Amino acid sequence: MSNWSYQKRKSLRGWQTLGIIIVVAYVLVQFVLFQVSLSRLPAAWSIGGQPYPDQPIDEAVEQIDADLQQPVTLRYLTSTVTLQPQAIDFTFDLTETQRVVHEARTRTASIGDFLRHLVLQPPAARDIPVSASYSDEKARAFLADVATRYDVPPRSPVPQNDTLSLSPGQPGRLLNIVASMPALEDALKSAARRDADLVVEQKPAPPPTLDQLKQLMQARLASFPGTASVFLKDLQTGEELTINPNVPFTGGGVMKLPIAVEIYRKYDLPLDVTTTQRLTATLTTELSNLPANQLLNQIGEGNTFAGANTVSASLGNLGLRNSYLAQPFDQPITATHGISTPANTNPPMNTNPSPAMQTTAGDIGLLWEMIDQCSRSGGALLVVYPDQLNPIECRALIELLRTNSPADIPALLRSGLPAQAVVANRPGGNFDTRGDAALVRSPGGDYILVVFLNTANQNFDWNVANSVMSDLSKTAYNYFNSR
Repeated sequence: MSNWSYQKRKSLRGWQTLGIIIVVAYVLVQFVLFQVSLSRLPAAWSIGGQPYPDQPIDEAVEQIDADLQQPVTLRYLTSTVTLQPQAIDFTFDLTETQRVVHEARTRTASIGDFLRHLVLQPPAARDIPVSASYSDEKARAFLADVATRYDVPPRSPVPQNDTLSLSPGQPGRLLNIVASMPALEDALKSAARRDADLVVEQKPAPPPTLDQLKQLMQARLASFPGTASVFLKDLQTGEELTINPNVPFTGGGVMKLPIAVEIYRKYDLPLDVTTTQRLTATLTTELSNLPANQLLNQIGEGNTFAGANTVSASLGNLGLRNSYLAQPFDQPITATHGISTPANTNPPMNTNPSPAMQTTAGDIGLLWEMIDQCSRSGGALLVVYPDQLNPIECRALIELLRTNSPADIPALLRSGLPAQAVVANRPGGNFDTRGDAALVRSPGGDYILVVFLNTANQNFDWNVANSVMSDLSKTAYNYFNSR
Protein backbone atom coordinates (compact mmCIF):
# COMPACT_ATOMS: atom_id res chain seq x y z
CA MET A 1 0.00 0.00 0.00
CA SER A 2 1.49 3.37 -0.98
CA ASN A 3 2.01 6.13 1.53
CA TRP A 4 -0.46 8.34 -0.37
CA SER A 5 -3.25 5.82 -0.04
CA TYR A 6 -2.55 5.38 3.64
CA GLN A 7 -2.69 9.10 4.28
CA LYS A 8 -5.97 9.38 2.34
CA ARG A 9 -7.61 6.66 4.39
CA LYS A 10 -6.37 8.16 7.62
CA SER A 11 -7.79 11.54 6.67
CA LEU A 12 -11.18 10.00 5.76
CA ARG A 13 -11.38 8.22 9.10
CA GLY A 14 -10.64 11.50 10.81
CA TRP A 15 -13.46 13.25 9.03
CA GLN A 16 -15.83 10.41 9.82
CA THR A 17 -14.88 10.53 13.47
CA LEU A 18 -15.37 14.30 13.50
CA GLY A 19 -18.77 13.91 11.86
CA ILE A 20 -19.84 11.38 14.43
CA ILE A 21 -18.65 13.62 17.23
CA ILE A 22 -20.59 16.54 15.77
CA VAL A 23 -23.77 14.49 15.36
CA VAL A 24 -23.49 13.10 18.87
CA ALA A 25 -22.83 16.57 20.23
CA TYR A 26 -25.86 17.94 18.31
CA VAL A 27 -28.06 15.16 19.59
CA LEU A 28 -26.85 15.70 23.16
CA VAL A 29 -27.40 19.44 22.93
CA GLN A 30 -30.86 18.96 21.43
CA PHE A 31 -31.68 16.38 24.07
CA VAL A 32 -30.80 18.88 26.77
CA LEU A 33 -32.80 21.57 25.02
CA PHE A 34 -35.69 19.12 24.60
CA GLN A 35 -35.68 18.32 28.31
CA VAL A 36 -35.57 22.02 29.16
CA SER A 37 -38.48 22.69 26.76
CA LEU A 38 -40.69 20.28 28.67
CA SER A 39 -41.07 22.90 31.37
CA ARG A 40 -42.29 25.47 28.82
CA LEU A 41 -45.31 25.76 26.58
CA PRO A 42 -44.84 25.07 22.86
CA ALA A 43 -45.81 27.90 20.54
CA ALA A 44 -48.64 25.77 19.10
CA TRP A 45 -50.16 25.06 22.51
CA SER A 46 -52.66 27.18 24.41
CA ILE A 47 -54.35 27.09 27.79
CA GLY A 48 -57.95 28.18 27.94
CA GLY A 49 -57.64 29.34 24.34
CA GLN A 50 -54.69 31.65 25.06
CA PRO A 51 -51.18 30.85 23.66
CA TYR A 52 -48.12 31.48 25.84
CA PRO A 53 -45.30 30.62 23.41
CA ASP A 54 -42.14 29.28 25.08
CA GLN A 55 -43.26 30.63 28.45
CA PRO A 56 -42.61 28.56 31.59
CA ILE A 57 -45.69 26.55 32.41
CA ASP A 58 -46.05 27.82 35.98
CA GLU A 59 -45.72 31.43 34.87
CA ALA A 60 -48.29 30.90 32.07
CA VAL A 61 -50.80 29.36 34.46
CA GLU A 62 -50.32 32.23 36.91
CA GLN A 63 -50.99 34.65 34.07
CA ILE A 64 -54.19 32.76 33.22
CA ASP A 65 -55.30 33.14 36.83
CA ALA A 66 -55.24 36.91 36.34
CA ASP A 67 -56.82 36.74 32.88
CA LEU A 68 -59.76 34.65 34.10
CA GLN A 69 -60.71 37.24 36.68
CA GLN A 70 -61.56 39.73 33.93
CA PRO A 71 -65.28 40.39 33.33
CA VAL A 72 -67.22 38.51 30.68
CA THR A 73 -69.34 40.35 28.12
CA LEU A 74 -72.63 38.67 27.26
CA ARG A 75 -74.60 39.75 24.19
CA TYR A 76 -78.39 39.68 24.19
CA LEU A 77 -78.97 40.43 20.51
CA THR A 78 -77.67 44.02 20.20
CA SER A 79 -77.54 44.68 23.95
CA THR A 80 -74.60 43.75 26.17
CA VAL A 81 -74.32 42.93 29.85
CA THR A 82 -71.20 42.46 31.96
CA LEU A 83 -70.70 39.48 34.24
CA GLN A 84 -68.07 39.66 36.97
CA PRO A 85 -66.77 36.10 37.54
CA GLN A 86 -66.75 36.51 41.31
CA ALA A 87 -70.49 37.32 41.20
CA ILE A 88 -71.18 33.67 40.45
CA ASP A 89 -68.42 32.29 42.70
CA PHE A 90 -66.03 31.57 39.83
CA THR A 91 -62.88 29.85 41.16
CA PHE A 92 -59.78 28.99 39.15
CA ASP A 93 -57.90 25.89 40.35
CA LEU A 94 -54.30 26.98 39.67
CA THR A 95 -52.69 23.87 41.15
CA GLU A 96 -54.81 21.43 39.22
CA THR A 97 -54.34 23.33 35.97
CA GLN A 98 -50.54 23.32 36.48
CA ARG A 99 -50.66 19.60 37.11
CA VAL A 100 -52.70 18.94 33.98
CA VAL A 101 -50.37 21.03 31.79
CA HIS A 102 -47.20 19.46 33.22
CA GLU A 103 -48.69 16.01 32.75
CA ALA A 104 -49.55 16.84 29.16
CA ARG A 105 -45.96 18.01 28.52
CA THR A 106 -44.56 14.90 30.19
CA ARG A 107 -46.53 12.77 27.76
CA THR A 108 -44.62 14.48 24.93
CA ALA A 109 -41.24 13.21 26.27
CA SER A 110 -41.26 10.02 24.22
CA ILE A 111 -38.56 9.03 21.72
CA GLY A 112 -40.94 9.88 18.90
CA ASP A 113 -41.44 13.39 20.26
CA PHE A 114 -37.66 13.84 20.65
CA LEU A 115 -37.07 12.69 17.07
CA ARG A 116 -39.61 15.28 15.85
CA HIS A 117 -37.76 17.87 17.91
CA LEU A 118 -34.48 16.88 16.23
CA VAL A 119 -35.90 17.69 12.80
CA LEU A 120 -37.35 20.97 14.12
CA GLN A 121 -40.94 19.75 13.96
CA PRO A 122 -42.96 21.39 16.77
CA PRO A 123 -45.58 19.51 18.80
CA ALA A 124 -49.06 19.36 17.31
CA ALA A 125 -51.42 22.23 18.17
CA ARG A 126 -53.39 21.67 21.34
CA ASP A 127 -55.60 23.60 23.72
CA ILE A 128 -55.66 22.54 27.35
CA PRO A 129 -58.84 23.47 29.24
CA VAL A 130 -58.50 25.19 32.57
CA SER A 131 -59.72 23.64 35.81
CA ALA A 132 -62.33 25.95 37.30
CA SER A 133 -65.75 25.94 38.96
CA TYR A 134 -68.64 28.31 39.49
CA SER A 135 -72.12 28.33 41.02
CA ASP A 136 -74.54 26.98 38.45
CA GLU A 137 -77.42 28.30 40.53
CA LYS A 138 -76.03 31.83 40.62
CA ALA A 139 -75.20 31.73 36.90
CA ARG A 140 -78.79 30.79 36.06
CA ALA A 141 -80.07 33.46 38.43
CA PHE A 142 -77.89 36.03 36.66
CA LEU A 143 -79.30 34.97 33.27
CA ALA A 144 -82.81 35.05 34.71
CA ASP A 145 -82.22 38.67 35.69
CA VAL A 146 -80.97 39.41 32.16
CA ALA A 147 -84.14 37.82 30.80
CA THR A 148 -86.25 39.99 33.08
CA ARG A 149 -84.60 43.11 31.68
CA TYR A 150 -84.52 42.26 28.00
CA ASP A 151 -87.15 39.62 27.24
CA VAL A 152 -90.26 40.74 25.39
CA PRO A 153 -92.91 38.04 25.96
CA PRO A 154 -95.26 37.44 23.05
CA ARG A 155 -98.59 39.15 23.56
CA SER A 156 -101.88 37.36 23.07
CA PRO A 157 -104.69 38.93 21.06
CA VAL A 158 -106.85 41.20 23.18
CA PRO A 159 -110.66 41.09 22.93
CA GLN A 160 -112.10 44.46 21.94
CA ASN A 161 -115.62 44.29 23.30
CA ASP A 162 -116.71 47.55 21.69
CA THR A 163 -115.90 46.31 18.18
CA LEU A 164 -116.39 42.57 18.83
CA SER A 165 -112.94 41.92 17.44
CA LEU A 166 -109.57 40.64 18.60
CA SER A 167 -106.61 42.98 18.32
CA PRO A 168 -103.68 41.11 16.74
CA GLY A 169 -101.21 39.42 19.04
CA GLN A 170 -97.58 40.52 19.04
CA PRO A 171 -94.48 38.34 18.59
CA GLY A 172 -91.79 38.36 21.27
CA ARG A 173 -88.36 37.13 22.24
CA LEU A 174 -87.26 35.01 25.18
CA LEU A 175 -83.82 34.12 26.54
CA ASN A 176 -83.19 30.39 26.54
CA ILE A 177 -81.27 30.08 29.80
CA VAL A 178 -80.46 26.38 29.46
CA ALA A 179 -79.13 26.76 25.92
CA SER A 180 -77.11 29.84 26.92
CA MET A 181 -75.23 28.14 29.76
CA PRO A 182 -72.58 26.39 27.60
CA ALA A 183 -71.61 29.67 25.89
CA LEU A 184 -71.40 31.43 29.25
CA GLU A 185 -69.18 28.65 30.65
CA ASP A 186 -66.89 28.73 27.62
CA ALA A 187 -66.38 32.47 28.06
CA LEU A 188 -65.71 32.09 31.80
CA LYS A 189 -63.02 29.48 31.16
CA SER A 190 -61.41 31.21 28.19
CA ALA A 191 -58.43 33.49 28.67
CA ALA A 192 -58.61 34.59 25.02
CA ARG A 193 -62.31 35.23 24.41
CA ARG A 194 -64.18 36.85 27.24
CA ASP A 195 -67.51 37.24 25.48
CA ALA A 196 -70.47 35.11 24.45
CA ASP A 197 -73.70 35.32 22.48
CA LEU A 198 -76.74 34.35 24.52
CA VAL A 199 -79.37 32.16 22.89
CA VAL A 200 -82.45 34.31 22.28
CA GLU A 201 -85.47 32.64 20.71
CA GLN A 202 -87.99 34.55 18.64
CA LYS A 203 -91.54 33.65 19.62
CA PRO A 204 -94.51 34.10 17.27
CA ALA A 205 -97.62 35.90 18.36
CA PRO A 206 -100.01 33.51 20.14
CA PRO A 207 -103.10 32.65 18.12
CA PRO A 208 -106.50 33.74 19.39
CA THR A 209 -108.26 31.28 21.69
CA LEU A 210 -111.83 30.15 22.06
CA ASP A 211 -111.87 31.68 25.54
CA GLN A 212 -111.22 35.08 23.97
CA LEU A 213 -113.95 34.48 21.40
CA LYS A 214 -116.27 33.50 24.23
CA GLN A 215 -115.48 36.77 26.00
CA LEU A 216 -116.51 38.70 22.88
CA MET A 217 -119.74 36.74 22.55
CA GLN A 218 -120.59 37.26 26.19
CA ALA A 219 -119.95 40.98 25.79
CA ARG A 220 -122.40 41.08 22.88
CA LEU A 221 -125.01 39.04 24.75
CA ALA A 222 -124.72 41.25 27.84
CA SER A 223 -127.10 43.75 26.23
CA PHE A 224 -129.61 41.08 25.18
CA PRO A 225 -132.60 41.19 27.55
CA GLY A 226 -133.23 37.47 27.64
CA THR A 227 -131.64 34.05 27.79
CA ALA A 228 -129.02 33.01 25.26
CA SER A 229 -127.40 29.67 24.48
CA VAL A 230 -124.38 29.15 22.22
CA PHE A 231 -122.61 26.05 20.99
CA LEU A 232 -119.56 26.40 18.75
CA LYS A 233 -117.24 23.59 17.65
CA ASP A 234 -113.92 23.88 15.85
CA LEU A 235 -114.05 20.97 13.41
CA GLN A 236 -110.27 20.99 13.00
CA THR A 237 -109.31 20.70 16.66
CA GLY A 238 -112.50 19.41 18.27
CA GLU A 239 -112.48 22.32 20.73
CA GLU A 240 -115.84 23.62 21.90
CA LEU A 241 -117.13 26.98 23.07
CA THR A 242 -120.35 26.80 25.05
CA ILE A 243 -122.66 29.25 26.79
CA ASN A 244 -125.63 27.57 28.51
CA PRO A 245 -125.45 24.65 26.03
CA ASN A 246 -127.91 22.39 27.88
CA VAL A 247 -130.75 24.84 28.50
CA PRO A 248 -133.98 23.58 26.84
CA PHE A 249 -135.63 25.72 24.16
CA THR A 250 -138.65 25.36 21.94
CA GLY A 251 -137.29 23.53 18.91
CA GLY A 252 -139.42 25.19 16.24
CA GLY A 253 -138.01 25.12 12.74
CA VAL A 254 -134.57 24.03 13.99
CA MET A 255 -136.14 20.60 14.54
CA LYS A 256 -136.63 20.35 10.79
CA LEU A 257 -132.93 19.47 10.63
CA PRO A 258 -133.40 16.03 12.30
CA ILE A 259 -136.49 15.52 10.10
CA ALA A 260 -134.28 16.01 7.02
CA VAL A 261 -131.73 13.54 8.45
CA GLU A 262 -134.53 11.01 8.97
CA ILE A 263 -135.66 11.38 5.34
CA TYR A 264 -132.17 10.57 4.10
CA ARG A 265 -131.99 7.64 6.51
CA LYS A 266 -135.33 6.25 5.37
CA TYR A 267 -134.97 6.71 1.62
CA ASP A 268 -132.14 5.92 -0.77
CA LEU A 269 -130.85 8.37 -3.36
CA PRO A 270 -132.11 9.65 -5.67
CA LEU A 271 -135.14 10.89 -3.75
CA ASP A 272 -138.41 10.81 -5.64
CA VAL A 273 -139.88 14.05 -6.96
CA THR A 274 -142.55 14.41 -4.28
CA THR A 275 -140.12 13.86 -1.39
CA THR A 276 -137.63 16.27 -2.95
CA GLN A 277 -140.29 18.95 -3.36
CA ARG A 278 -141.49 18.56 0.22
CA LEU A 279 -137.94 18.59 1.57
CA THR A 280 -137.04 21.69 -0.42
CA ALA A 281 -140.21 23.46 0.69
CA THR A 282 -139.49 22.53 4.31
CA LEU A 283 -136.07 24.12 4.15
CA THR A 284 -137.00 27.25 2.17
CA THR A 285 -139.80 28.45 4.43
CA GLU A 286 -140.04 28.98 8.16
CA LEU A 287 -143.54 30.39 8.55
CA SER A 288 -145.30 27.41 6.93
CA ASN A 289 -145.00 24.01 8.60
CA LEU A 290 -147.15 22.05 6.17
CA PRO A 291 -144.18 20.60 4.19
CA ALA A 292 -142.51 19.46 7.41
CA ASN A 293 -145.69 17.71 8.55
CA GLN A 294 -145.98 16.04 5.17
CA LEU A 295 -142.46 14.65 5.66
CA LEU A 296 -143.41 13.43 9.13
CA ASN A 297 -146.41 11.72 7.58
CA GLN A 298 -144.12 9.96 5.12
CA ILE A 299 -141.74 8.91 7.86
CA GLY A 300 -144.66 7.57 9.90
CA GLU A 301 -146.06 5.77 6.84
CA GLY A 302 -149.32 7.70 6.92
CA ASN A 303 -149.27 8.66 10.61
CA THR A 304 -147.82 12.10 11.32
CA PHE A 305 -147.61 11.46 15.06
CA ALA A 306 -145.76 8.20 14.42
CA GLY A 307 -143.35 10.12 12.23
CA ALA A 308 -142.65 12.55 15.09
CA ASN A 309 -142.04 9.61 17.43
CA THR A 310 -139.65 8.04 14.92
CA VAL A 311 -137.60 11.23 14.69
CA SER A 312 -137.45 11.42 18.51
CA ALA A 313 -136.37 7.79 18.74
CA SER A 314 -133.61 8.34 16.21
CA LEU A 315 -132.32 11.31 18.17
CA GLY A 316 -132.31 9.17 21.30
CA ASN A 317 -130.38 6.42 19.50
CA LEU A 318 -127.72 9.01 18.69
CA GLY A 319 -127.48 10.03 22.35
CA LEU A 320 -129.24 13.37 21.80
CA ARG A 321 -131.63 12.89 24.69
CA ASN A 322 -132.54 16.55 25.18
CA SER A 323 -134.29 16.75 21.80
CA TYR A 324 -137.69 15.42 20.80
CA LEU A 325 -140.89 15.93 18.77
CA ALA A 326 -143.89 15.01 20.91
CA GLN A 327 -146.26 15.87 18.08
CA PRO A 328 -146.29 17.34 14.57
CA PHE A 329 -146.05 21.09 13.98
CA ASP A 330 -149.01 23.45 14.50
CA GLN A 331 -151.01 21.04 16.68
CA PRO A 332 -152.86 22.18 19.81
CA ILE A 333 -150.65 21.62 22.81
CA THR A 334 -153.24 21.91 25.57
CA ALA A 335 -153.31 18.13 26.03
CA THR A 336 -149.70 17.49 25.07
CA HIS A 337 -147.52 15.87 27.68
CA GLY A 338 -143.91 16.89 27.31
CA ILE A 339 -141.15 14.31 27.38
CA SER A 340 -138.84 14.42 30.38
CA THR A 341 -135.20 15.09 29.43
CA PRO A 342 -132.01 15.81 31.38
CA ALA A 343 -132.23 19.42 30.14
CA ASN A 344 -135.83 20.16 31.19
CA THR A 345 -135.49 18.48 34.57
CA ASN A 346 -134.78 21.35 36.97
CA PRO A 347 -133.49 23.73 34.25
CA PRO A 348 -131.17 26.49 35.51
CA MET A 349 -133.24 29.20 33.79
CA ASN A 350 -136.73 29.60 32.39
CA THR A 351 -137.05 29.70 28.60
CA ASN A 352 -140.71 28.67 28.43
CA PRO A 353 -139.94 25.62 26.25
CA SER A 354 -142.91 24.14 24.45
CA PRO A 355 -143.82 20.60 25.56
CA ALA A 356 -144.51 19.84 21.88
CA MET A 357 -140.87 19.96 20.75
CA GLN A 358 -137.67 20.79 22.53
CA THR A 359 -133.95 20.81 21.93
CA THR A 360 -130.72 22.37 23.17
CA ALA A 361 -127.88 24.14 21.43
CA GLY A 362 -125.58 21.32 22.51
CA ASP A 363 -127.77 18.59 20.98
CA ILE A 364 -128.26 20.35 17.65
CA GLY A 365 -124.56 21.23 17.51
CA LEU A 366 -123.62 17.58 18.01
CA LEU A 367 -126.14 16.49 15.37
CA TRP A 368 -124.50 18.90 12.91
CA GLU A 369 -121.11 17.45 13.82
CA MET A 370 -122.41 13.94 13.14
CA ILE A 371 -123.69 15.04 9.71
CA ASP A 372 -120.33 16.60 8.87
CA GLN A 373 -118.46 13.51 10.07
CA CYS A 374 -120.80 11.29 8.04
CA SER A 375 -120.02 13.35 4.92
CA ARG A 376 -116.34 12.50 5.58
CA SER A 377 -117.06 8.77 6.05
CA GLY A 378 -117.02 8.75 9.84
CA GLY A 379 -118.96 9.58 12.97
CA ALA A 380 -121.92 8.30 14.97
CA LEU A 381 -124.52 8.37 12.19
CA LEU A 382 -122.62 5.71 10.24
CA VAL A 383 -122.01 3.70 13.42
CA VAL A 384 -125.65 3.70 14.55
CA TYR A 385 -127.14 3.41 11.05
CA PRO A 386 -124.44 1.70 8.96
CA ASP A 387 -126.84 0.30 6.37
CA GLN A 388 -129.21 3.27 6.21
CA LEU A 389 -126.91 6.25 5.72
CA ASN A 390 -123.76 6.82 3.70
CA PRO A 391 -121.35 9.71 3.04
CA ILE A 392 -122.95 10.55 -0.32
CA GLU A 393 -126.33 11.07 1.35
CA CYS A 394 -124.82 13.23 4.10
CA ARG A 395 -123.04 15.38 1.53
CA ALA A 396 -126.31 15.71 -0.40
CA LEU A 397 -128.09 16.82 2.79
CA ILE A 398 -125.46 19.46 3.50
CA GLU A 399 -125.67 20.76 -0.06
CA LEU A 400 -129.48 20.89 0.15
CA LEU A 401 -129.27 22.96 3.35
CA ARG A 402 -126.62 25.19 1.79
CA THR A 403 -128.68 26.03 -1.26
CA ASN A 404 -132.06 26.24 0.46
CA SER A 405 -132.61 28.58 3.38
CA PRO A 406 -135.83 30.30 4.49
CA ALA A 407 -136.65 33.39 2.45
CA ASP A 408 -139.45 34.54 4.76
CA ILE A 409 -137.27 35.45 7.78
CA PRO A 410 -133.96 37.34 8.21
CA ALA A 411 -130.70 35.54 7.40
CA LEU A 412 -129.67 35.14 11.09
CA LEU A 413 -126.34 33.23 11.23
CA ARG A 414 -125.86 33.68 7.48
CA SER A 415 -126.14 37.44 7.86
CA GLY A 416 -123.09 39.55 7.11
CA LEU A 417 -120.71 36.71 6.25
CA PRO A 418 -118.44 37.18 3.20
CA ALA A 419 -118.83 35.27 -0.03
CA GLN A 420 -115.96 32.96 0.95
CA ALA A 421 -118.14 31.51 3.72
CA VAL A 422 -120.09 28.41 2.68
CA VAL A 423 -123.02 28.13 5.08
CA ALA A 424 -125.57 25.37 5.55
CA ASN A 425 -128.09 26.23 8.26
CA ARG A 426 -131.56 25.59 9.61
CA PRO A 427 -133.20 28.38 11.65
CA GLY A 428 -136.47 28.36 13.54
CA GLY A 429 -138.47 29.66 16.47
CA ASN A 430 -141.82 30.52 17.95
CA PHE A 431 -143.25 33.69 19.43
CA ASP A 432 -140.59 34.04 22.17
CA THR A 433 -137.69 31.97 20.85
CA ARG A 434 -135.33 32.31 17.89
CA GLY A 435 -132.71 29.75 16.97
CA ASP A 436 -130.32 28.91 14.17
CA ALA A 437 -127.90 26.05 13.63
CA ALA A 438 -125.17 26.40 11.02
CA LEU A 439 -122.29 24.46 9.52
CA VAL A 440 -119.77 26.99 8.19
CA ARG A 441 -116.88 26.21 5.88
CA SER A 442 -114.38 29.05 5.65
CA PRO A 443 -110.81 29.60 4.41
CA GLY A 444 -109.55 29.66 8.00
CA GLY A 445 -111.36 26.53 9.16
CA ASP A 446 -114.73 24.82 9.36
CA TYR A 447 -116.96 25.13 12.40
CA ILE A 448 -120.45 24.62 13.76
CA LEU A 449 -122.33 27.47 15.37
CA VAL A 450 -125.71 27.09 17.09
CA VAL A 451 -127.47 29.99 18.83
CA PHE A 452 -130.77 30.10 20.69
CA LEU A 453 -132.29 33.34 22.03
CA ASN A 454 -135.35 33.58 24.24
CA THR A 455 -137.45 36.34 25.81
CA ALA A 456 -139.67 34.15 27.98
CA ASN A 457 -143.39 34.79 27.36
CA GLN A 458 -142.65 38.00 25.46
CA ASN A 459 -143.01 38.40 21.71
CA PHE A 460 -139.56 38.30 20.08
CA ASP A 461 -138.97 40.26 16.89
CA TRP A 462 -137.05 38.45 14.14
CA ASN A 463 -135.02 41.55 13.30
CA VAL A 464 -133.83 41.93 16.89
CA ALA A 465 -132.74 38.29 16.87
CA ASN A 466 -131.05 38.82 13.51
CA SER A 467 -128.96 41.67 14.91
CA VAL A 468 -127.65 39.54 17.77
CA MET A 469 -127.05 36.42 15.66
CA SER A 470 -125.41 38.37 12.87
CA ASP A 471 -122.91 39.88 15.33
CA LEU A 472 -122.16 36.50 16.90
CA SER A 473 -121.74 34.86 13.49
CA LYS A 474 -119.39 37.55 12.17
CA THR A 475 -117.37 37.42 15.39
CA ALA A 476 -116.95 33.64 15.03
CA TYR A 477 -116.02 33.92 11.34
CA ASN A 478 -113.41 36.61 12.08
CA TYR A 479 -111.92 34.43 14.81
CA PHE A 480 -111.41 31.45 12.50
CA ASN A 481 -110.04 33.61 9.72
CA SER A 482 -107.57 35.68 11.73
CA ARG A 483 -105.59 32.83 13.30
